[in-house]
Amino acid sequence: MNILDIITKKKDKGTLTREELEFAFMGYLENKIPNYQISALLMAIVLNGMDMSETLDLTDIFIKSGEQYELSKKMPNVVDKHSTGGVGDSTTFVIGPMCACLGLHMAKMSGRGLGYTGGTIDKIESIPGFNVNPDKEKFIKQVEELGFALSAQNNDLTPLDKVIYALRDVTGTTESIPLIASSIMSKKIALGADNILIDVKYGSGALMKTRESAKELSRFLTTIGEAYHRNVKTIISPMSTPLSYAIGNALEVAEAINVLHGKECPLYHSCVDIVATLYSMAKGVSIEEAKKEAKKVIITGDALKKFYEFVKAQGGRLGELSISENVIKVRAQKTGRIDTIDALGAAKLAAKLGASRVTLEDKIDYGVGIMLSVTEGDTVNKGDLLMNLYVKDYNEQFKESDFDFIKIVDL
Repeated sequence: MNILDIITKKKDKGTLTREELEFAFMGYLENKIPNYQISALLMAIVLNGMDMSETLDLTDIFIKSGEQYELSKKMPNVVDKHSTGGVGDSTTFVIGPMCACLGLHMAKMSGRGLGYTGGTIDKIESIPGFNVNPDKEKFIKQVEELGFALSAQNNDLTPLDKVIYALRDVTGTTESIPLIASSIMSKKIALGADNILIDVKYGSGALMKTRESAKELSRFLTTIGEAYHRNVKTIISPMSTPLSYAIGNALEVAEAINVLHGKECPLYHSCVDIVATLYSMAKGVSIEEAKKEAKKVIITGDALKKFYEFVKAQGGRLGELSISENVIKVRAQKTGRIDTIDALGAAKLAAKLGASRVTLEDKIDYGVGIMLSVTEGDTVNKGDLLMNLYVKDYNEQFKESDFDFIKIVDL
């Protein structure tokens, strides 16, 4: 086979065979095909798509590029969840401990930042000492005993997806439904959860911009799940405004802790809904009963305690979590009502501060970010605080347009 023929075939809207997909993608993993050629193929896929057959084949190639843990054969009630990305989305840090308190087992394999959306692994690495690469035995033991463990993608499970994911992030090839579906489901299936919930976001701050595209991604995800005999459900939810007040790595960890303390906000309600759905799927109880149980583990403080245990088990020194001491206050320029807080605009400003990466070589500044002081619908007077910017230094230069993501309309 010839990689140029495969690129050209997809460029011309052809359907690739499993053999062609395997030749191209495994060839890249094995350093036989350079990144500029696989990048060209990824762009052709973004532009021309892949049908369900191609997507199922690519998912299977991802899975079989590494080991399969088959956790459901080792312990009961194994669940997994994934969010397709969002601004201020630190749900994993809340959901994992909550699920563990309810007798579920969650083995979470997460990725780094993709586009402007923050990556779970980048966020948790803002905790000094936190080990995102536990070995297989320790990872499985922690899930079994503690109920929750978190790992970056490693070279054991879906190593092909790991390298493709990183390349997509820096080549403008993130927004492809087949590629997103293969990436998500290959990790879930390789880990071995029986019950899988995918929170499919849509809107300005998500990979999927419209509800229709979110529904299409949902169809791909559930079809892949059915092919592997997994119980897969999706929640389709908007991401036009940030999920929490915090946007930035260490800031989002701190905000997740606030939610575990009982702070009610959109992040809190999203986490309760996700945990209740997973509990209902695994235990066969009603959503109403599951919601009561989910809220109870926050009210009692059990989920917060479990979070501390989880961080300690993976070597994290939470007391050393560092947020920049340099704060710039951004105030309202007029009196009015907060009409919109655009998630994408907020993410772009956080990226400008250094909270995410544009290239593979970029270093993330874990301590910078945005803490919003308002939410949509709030009334503000001229001079009221809109947000605090946590910056590397006070020499940062801003334009008025950097703050346009918050729209204030007259009363």
